[in-house]
Amino acid sequence: MFEENQPRKIYVTTIKKVVQNLSGIKNCKLDDFKECVIENFDDYNYDGEDEVVGFDNWGDISSDGEYQLNVKVNHENAYEFTLYVTVKDSMVDVTNVL
Repeated sequence: MFEENQPRKIYVTTIKKVVQNLSGIKNCKLDDFKECVIENFDDYNYDGEDEVVGFDNWGDISSDGEYQLNVKVNHENAYEFTLYVTVKDSMVDVTNVL
């Protein structure tokens, strides 16, 4: 009745989905923002690599204002995302993702 040799469907997270996920970050606590970004990569990987990097280059974003932050998967050929964020009262909103 069931055949064990049937190919299994593997679902992957696309760049488009990562952009949608990251764009949806609103009212995230500043202290939780890094973890929020990592969670929104949602199983995205490049050539098997899924470690999210770039946080060391962010600098201080604790003051209210607008910032451009880069983040990507730890692979030399992986797409680098630029997050445009607004920080107000220790809450972060992503306003755009490129």
